[in-house]
Amino acid sequence: MPDLILKHPLTFGKKTIDKLKFRDYTTAGDYLSFDKTGGVAQRIALIASLTGTDESLIEQLHGPDYLAAERMADALLAADSSVEDDENADSEDAAEKKSSE
Repeated sequence: MPDLILKHPLTFGKKTIDKLKFRDYTTAGDYLSFDKTGGVAQRIALIASLTGTDESLIEQLHGPDYLAAERMADALLAADSSVEDDENADSEDAAEKKSSE
């Protein structure tokens, strides 16, 4: 997954953050971030988890950068769902084939 170049770089401590580097996979810890209440809090935690950054940094993102980061996080979750759907379809096909034998 490509880096998200921030339209509005942020200063975090003494460091300037001009991009967020998303991993190209999700972990169980990323899904754990959804235990937080409130949709935006969940997304902020997820984006922070996926990029290895602090939630306080994600909270400072300007609107357009936050929405772009949210789309990238959603794409990773959607990719997980499509893999799960494919695996479920394969299992159903195998069960159907076995029952017709």
